[in-house]
Amino acid sequence: METQSFHDKEDSISFYEKRYAGGYMGHWSLFEKKRLFNLIRELNLPSSGKALDFGCGRGIFTQVIKEALPGWEIFACDISKQAIEWAKQNQTGIEFFIAGDEVYKGEKFDFIHSHHVLEHTYDAKVTTHEICAYAADRCTMLHSVPCRHKGSLEYKISTLVKDGIDPQTGKFFFEDFAHQIRPNVEETISFFRPFGFKIQSDYYAAQHYGALKWIAESGLGFVLKISPVFKAVSFDAALKLFRYRLQFLFYWFCFFCATAFTSADRGKYFYLKKSFQIIGFIFFFWLAIPVRTHLLKKSESEWNEKRMEKNGSELFLVISR
Repeated sequence: METQSFHDKEDSISFYEKRYAGGYMGHWSLFEKKRLFNLIRELNLPSSGKALDFGCGRGIFTQVIKEALPGWEIFACDISKQAIEWAKQNQTGIEFFIAGDEVYKGEKFDFIHSHHVLEHTYDAKVTTHEICAYAADRCTMLHSVPCRHKGSLEYKISTLVKDGIDPQTGKFFFEDFAHQIRPNVEETISFFRPFGFKIQSDYYAAQHYGALKWIAESGLGFVLKISPVFKAVSFDAALKLFRYRLQFLFYWFCFFCATAFTSADRGKYFYLKKSFQIIGFIFFFWLAIPVRTHLLKKSESEWNEKRMEKNGSELFLVISR
C-alpha cells in the first residue's frame, strides 16, 4: 500500500503546507467537537493552568479546548505556517505558534492534547520527544490516534482484502497515504513511557456505527476505495465487500444530500459539489435527513455505551505523570 516517504521534518513541513493550501482540515463536525469537550471535562483538571494543543492544524479543536477549560491559558502549535496563520485570524483568545519556535522553547504545560498527530509524523518517537519537552513535571495528556485492534468494522473489511493490513506499520489498505503507522494501545503508550507517563484511561471509538458515519462523510472515491470487490481474498470475501459497498453508497448518498447546507472544507470543485448536493437535497431530503439523523444517534450511543471496548478503530489515550 502507498505510504508517503518523509525523510525528515522539512519533508513533512513541505508536504503539509501544500495540503493546507488546498483547504486541508478546515472543518470538524459537532459530534467530534462534543466528544472532545466531554472527554476534557471528565478529566477533572484544576480550575486554572496552561494547556497546549500540539499539532493544532487550523485550531478548530483548540477552540473546543478553550471552551472546556475556561480558566486556563490556551496555547497551540503546528508545523504548518499556513495553518497557524489561518488559526490566528479565525480563533480568538489563543496563543498560536509554529512548532519549534525558540520563543516558546521554555514553556511548560499542565495539559497537552493532540488529535491524530502521531500517525502523520515522519518519526513518532521524535515527535513524542517534542511533545514531552513541553510537559510540566505534573502533566496530563490526551492523545487520539487510529488503532488496529481486532474487531472493528475497518479491521474486518481489511481482512477481506489482499494485503489489507501492512505487517510492518499496522496500516489498513484504505488509509491516507500520509499515515506512517497505525499503532495499538501498547505501542502508543510505549512512546511516552520513557518520559515518565503512565496510562490513566483508554477509550475507543468507531467499533461499527462510528465507522459507518465517517465513511458516509467521506468522498465518493473513498467509499469505492474502502470496498474493493476485485481485490478480495476469496469469492466469499468479494460478496461481503460488495454488500458493504452497497451499504456505504447508501449512507454516503444520504449524507451527501442531507449536508447540502452544512459547512465543509473548501476543496477542489467545492461549488460544483455543492450544486449537486442541493439538487440531491431537493429530491431526496425526505429520506436523507432521517437516515443521517439515525446514524448520528447510533454513533453517539455507540461512543457512550461502548467506548471501553477495545474493538474500535480510534484510540483516545489519557496519560499522566
